[in-house]
Amino acid sequence: MAPLAYVVGKTGLVQVVDTRNGAVLVQADTGGRATGVAVSPDGRRLYVVNGWTGAITVVDPQSGAIVDRLFTQVQLSHAVMRPDGQRLYVSASGGVAVVDPENFQMVAVIKAGGQPQGLAAHPDNKILYVANSQDGTVGLVDTATAFQTSTVQVGGLPQHVAISPDGKRLYVSSMRLGQTTPGTLSVIDTTTNQVVGAVEVGRGAGSIAVTPDGRTAYVTLPKERSVAVVDTASMTVRERLPIDSPSVAIAPGDTRVFLATGATTTVLDSTNAVLTTYRMKTGELEARPRLFDAALIAFPPGQPTGTGLRTSSSKSSRSSTGSS
Repeated sequence: MAPLAYVVGKTGLVQVVDTRNGAVLVQADTGGRATGVAVSPDGRRLYVVNGWTGAITVVDPQSGAIVDRLFTQVQLSHAVMRPDGQRLYVSASGGVAVVDPENFQMVAVIKAGGQPQGLAAHPDNKILYVANSQDGTVGLVDTATAFQTSTVQVGGLPQHVAISPDGKRLYVSSMRLGQTTPGTLSVIDTTTNQVVGAVEVGRGAGSIAVTPDGRTAYVTLPKERSVAVVDTASMTVRERLPIDSPSVAIAPGDTRVFLATGATTTVLDSTNAVLTTYRMKTGELEARPRLFDAALIAFPPGQPTGTGLRTSSSKSSRSSTGSS
């Protein structure tokens, strides 16, 4: 099981949670509304996207220190770390920023489709998948050249993408125009890059998480205050959970399902029963403390290792600039 969960609130507050007992081990304040988050493979760095201010903030999850910040001068959205840890990708209004985590500098900007949103990296590190929301497509980016080589039409307004642990299937949640029109979850066969199934899941299109065995996908539906549980073999909705959550996450190799539920983090077991609920701390780092409003949950890519916080040397705080 993954020992740590990295939970980010809407206002940019961060809490590192011990998943064995729900204890909040570390807190940090990134100072801006959060829209995305990614974790380094070794768990030593947390990258929070302060999307409205166009910043990417690096947090040391052991101390809670802000160790770096990159200002892009454009509005940002989602983030994903490549499994090998060599590149961080952040979607923006004009493309996808490519960041080298080693020196924390932007090294390229990928020209993707209209209004890139959700991102997913293939386990082999060679392909980045981009939800092009205005185009109704998923872009396939060659990570070696940072160039979008092709697109797959999924329709609607793609928002989030998630890849199965074996890398064979990519799931895409798409919104549909209209107040009552249900959104969809589509699945792409990554060997043929063809859509091989789709199912209406409900209004909206939230985040997606896939179980380690690849048999179940969870889709959050904030507009309906529910979570759709999808059988991936038949692409049918197996169950609807009455849980209001903007974000769902499953750690590699972990059968538990983690849901951001405002002042709490809700954990489900493999039967979708509530295993436990972690009470998040109030925003103690703020000038006027208020309830923590969990919006994002993240885990390191790849197989979980270790059983606790790791030690690392931290850089002194500095700011870098770049533009995309």
